[in-house]
Amino acid sequence: EISGYRSNDLKKYLTWAMYVLTLGILRLVFHWYPQWKLYATHSKCPLVMAEKVIIVDKYKKKFKSFFVKDVEVLEAHDGGLKKTESIISINELPQLRIVRCKKLIYVWDDEKYKFIKLSGLDKGITNTEFHSHKGLTKEEQSLRRISYGTNEINVPVQSILTLLVLEALTPFYIFQLFSLVLWLCEYYYYYTIAIIIMSVFGISTSIIQTRKNQKNLKGTVNSADKVLVSRGGDSFEEIPTTDLVPGDLIVIPAHGCELQCDAILLNGNCIVNESMLTGESVPVTKTALPNNNKFYNVKEHGNHTLFCGTKIIQTRYYGSENVMAVVIRTGYLTSKGQLVRSIIYPPPADFKFDQDSYKFIMILAVIAFFGFIYTIFSKYSRDIAPLDILIKALDLITIAIPPALPAAMTVGKLYALNRLKKNQIYCINSRVINVSGSVDCVCFDKTGTLTEDGLDMWGVVPVEGNKIEKPIKDIKAMAKDSLLFRGMLTCHSLTLIDNELCGDPLDMFESTGWILEEPTIADTSKYDLLVPTIIKENSEESGVRNTEIGLIQQYQFSSTLQRMSVICRRLGSMHFEIFTKGSPEMIISLSKPETVPEGIFDRLKEYTEQGYRVIGMGSKKIKNTPFHKIPKLAREEVEYDLEFVGLIVLENQLKPQTGSIIEILKNAGMKIVMVTGDNIQTAVSVARDCGIIQSEHLMIDVITTKPTKSDVAKIKYQESGTTPPSKTEDIERTPGRKYNFVVSGNAWADINRYFPELIPKLVTRGVVFARMSGQQKQQLVEELQNLGYYVAMCGDGANDCGALKAANVGISLSEAESSVASPFTSKEPNISCTSKVVQEGRAALVTSFGVFKLMICYSLTEFASAILLYAIDSNLTSLQFLFIDICLILNFASFFGKTRAYKQLHKRPPMTSLLSFIPLASIILFMVIVVAVQIFAYYFIRTYDWFVPFVFNPVNSTFFSCYENYAVYCVSMFQYIIMAVVFSKGKPYRRAIFTNYIFMLSVVLMIAICTYITLDPANWIKTALELQMPPLYDGRVAILIMASVNFVVCIIVEDVIVDFVLYKMIRPKFRNVDNSRQYMKIEKELNEDPTWPNTRSSDVRVEQINETKPQADGVVNNGYPSHQETTKC
Repeated sequence: EISGYRSNDLKKYLTWAMYVLTLGILRLVFHWYPQWKLYATHSKCPLVMAEKVIIVDKYKKKFKSFFVKDVEVLEAHDGGLKKTESIISINELPQLRIVRCKKLIYVWDDEKYKFIKLSGLDKGITNTEFHSHKGLTKEEQSLRRISYGTNEINVPVQSILTLLVLEALTPFYIFQLFSLVLWLCEYYYYYTIAIIIMSVFGISTSIIQTRKNQKNLKGTVNSADKVLVSRGGDSFEEIPTTDLVPGDLIVIPAHGCELQCDAILLNGNCIVNESMLTGESVPVTKTALPNNNKFYNVKEHGNHTLFCGTKIIQTRYYGSENVMAVVIRTGYLTSKGQLVRSIIYPPPADFKFDQDSYKFIMILAVIAFFGFIYTIFSKYSRDIAPLDILIKALDLITIAIPPALPAAMTVGKLYALNRLKKNQIYCINSRVINVSGSVDCVCFDKTGTLTEDGLDMWGVVPVEGNKIEKPIKDIKAMAKDSLLFRGMLTCHSLTLIDNELCGDPLDMFESTGWILEEPTIADTSKYDLLVPTIIKENSEESGVRNTEIGLIQQYQFSSTLQRMSVICRRLGSMHFEIFTKGSPEMIISLSKPETVPEGIFDRLKEYTEQGYRVIGMGSKKIKNTPFHKIPKLAREEVEYDLEFVGLIVLENQLKPQTGSIIEILKNAGMKIVMVTGDNIQTAVSVARDCGIIQSEHLMIDVITTKPTKSDVAKIKYQESGTTPPSKTEDIERTPGRKYNFVVSGNAWADINRYFPELIPKLVTRGVVFARMSGQQKQQLVEELQNLGYYVAMCGDGANDCGALKAANVGISLSEAESSVASPFTSKEPNISCTSKVVQEGRAALVTSFGVFKLMICYSLTEFASAILLYAIDSNLTSLQFLFIDICLILNFASFFGKTRAYKQLHKRPPMTSLLSFIPLASIILFMVIVVAVQIFAYYFIRTYDWFVPFVFNPVNSTFFSCYENYAVYCVSMFQYIIMAVVFSKGKPYRRAIFTNYIFMLSVVLMIAICTYITLDPANWIKTALELQMPPLYDGRVAILIMASVNFVVCIIVEDVIVDFVLYKMIRPKFRNVDNSRQYMKIEKELNEDPTWPNTRSSDVRVEQINETKPQADGVVNNGYPSHQETTKC
């Protein structure tokens, strides 16, 4: 939503007057809520007249973010533009109105009467138009830069002063400042100094960490270079990459570079490392965009697109000719820019504990307000001086709302951070520690996370004469003339780069012992060669030179086609051969039925169920085709009627720790999901191998079909396995049997578009999501969160960044881009860190609950003491407050979190809501006992014969010494000790309180000191604390008895009534699934519905097929929007 506003002078003057009248408080409120300032100083108007806009960003219908932005007016330097002879359409526009928000630019569209997102040249343009493009002139480039800005992903690094002001102006620190001023007025110096020290430490730590994170991100993503751009014909100019704009025609350097923009390859080949985007370290080959009239689509033409941040290892083209590419996106519009945006602007935090803590503070504020009103009226009725009344009333607010709460809450997290650090796990955001304690779903990337990088060769299963032969593990022992062996030699995408073999699958080729030789010309000229790459036997091993095989033509692997092919010829042979490898199902479907042996699917199932990756191989002779026509053959002309020659079996070895950690997490009741960019077969086999998929669970593949002009969109469910759909029998699923879904990236995209209502069901029961892009991984994490899961994401690639940032808890196993997006980084490259993070998170969350309840009850207890003594115009003295605040509360809060995490993960995560029934019952029951004991002590001390009532002296208004003060203060000292012990929970999330030796020592020491103060303190202590000691010991011993009874009752109430009766017995009976989280409701529905998923028929969805060409989000010509025609390159 976007609304326009214009400046209103009258409103501005009134607002400034209010600033003065409120002593700047109103301006501070406007700092917290900028939209309120806009409402107060501007008037709403149509967008076309707006000077400022307010943008409302809604997230999941739960969160609203407000952005107040200026409307900028950009003008061309010459006051207008004239139409040129360039292919690029240039329309004359005097000015351009734009809004910048979250690193994106929105342009005013006069026809649509709204702001539209400025886009690159990736929509609405045909491939032929890209090929006919001759580049931009300097003038055209400069004009486009007015709108697009410089081509840089500039991460802002705020100054220390800015961070200091922003941190210090947060509401809680402002309240703290108010408290400090009030305490100084009451000469309460010691505690004031202690709070100042703690606050300075807290602010400094926050500033240092924030600035460090900003600098790390900037250092990771910020890069620039020089690039050669075409100015038309043979004219080239070297410019900084920051000057690039969409439409520039650039030269890709022969020996590679790091790409600083998104571009389309127009000629030649590029060998690219895309690990920054995909997480896969194996280089891929990018080919030139076909010159046809199809509209360019970044997903469909990904094999021809060079993405920002990826590394060009090498280019290949004819001789010394330039490899050219046209820039389509720059800056934050690029793929890398979108990744960085997801890091800078993560989804809003949604953690129940944090939200409830703010609500609880509001409740305390309400209690403080009533105390404030009571104090004013009660003291006014007794003719107390107005200034004294005001100070005492305001003092109650600082008592009821503890200023030390943020510092106390931080301590427990710091202990958890230190314990994680000892386990080589580092955290850049301490807030996430508590969130990790609520995790009930863990998503894992596969390669490099669950498994070792790459695949290892296990063996082959040859097929000879329509019969399955015995498996062969020693590849070198295979017959050299067997088709399967020759397929392994040739069917790959390996290439030599600087004399080093690169590509996939490297292990398959190396297992043969043969070597690859490329023509002895420059690497950069190996393009469309009639001189082929040679595969030959290693003469050093065999002692003789044997058969050589030349690779003539290669068809790249396509995830859609599930195969790759190579055309080759043996030395001396009269014909060519094609070898095709890919998914066994696809190769079998392309093979002649008579060459496919019976029982092949059983053998295939046997290997896949053991967790192996299985590849099928097919072969065919190509006859009557001359040599020069081979490179021009389309793959459809040769990839059919193959002879099925066997299976290649590879293993993706699990890391040693994977299986045991998955078991630990599953035993803790967590949902485990694999989300990977790898193919489905590998993902499912690894998931079975490590225990993510349980053997008794039925796995169901989700298969989608896009709508066509003659058919509708369809979704089909079939048993996951190796049997092709044509031979799969319908699944008979008995009611109650457990099943899970396997979803591919393509299916995910189709379901999101055509069947969005099925997403919650598929996500609830989905365990393997394969061939997922980085954006789809993020979408999956967000969908899991929508269902009520607290999600942890563990990955090691840059393509995991979006998911790592979107997850409630991100854990990176890499120190590269992914670690910048992730709050946790593990130096140990395995998933054992996940259980440790959850373990420490649960301990920290329980600690935070305990500390929060301690601080709340401490405030309410002190508040009760003050209110009780205010009735006789007495109060606790300054040193009494100081002893409670520092010697008791800060002491206990400091050591409270040192209790270590429990050794095992419990089946259920701890509670996250402070405002739920159990925590509220605990606090209320505890405070009822505390207040009752204080009131009893207050009145009981008055029953003694030696009791003398207190008389307030207006001349000495700070003298509060009396018997009531002694009774209330002394019994309350023990109550603070009691609450520290009672709220320090142990099993099942933390170890027993007795294992926290320093905490127990402080408790014992404080009990001894408080007993000493209550019974017979030294005179200097009595004087300092202003204690009016009872003349006889009976009154003193009575206080100790009350404190002892108080302790026993509180222990019984907390351990028996709250933890056992309310939590374990009563709560489960009243806990309704309908009131639980969304995924629980869906699970209940799925368990009760044996008819879904229906494997006998497909779900269908009618979808209107749009036959018009795609349109850009924002139509822009040379930096100015043209609404008459679609963007031309």
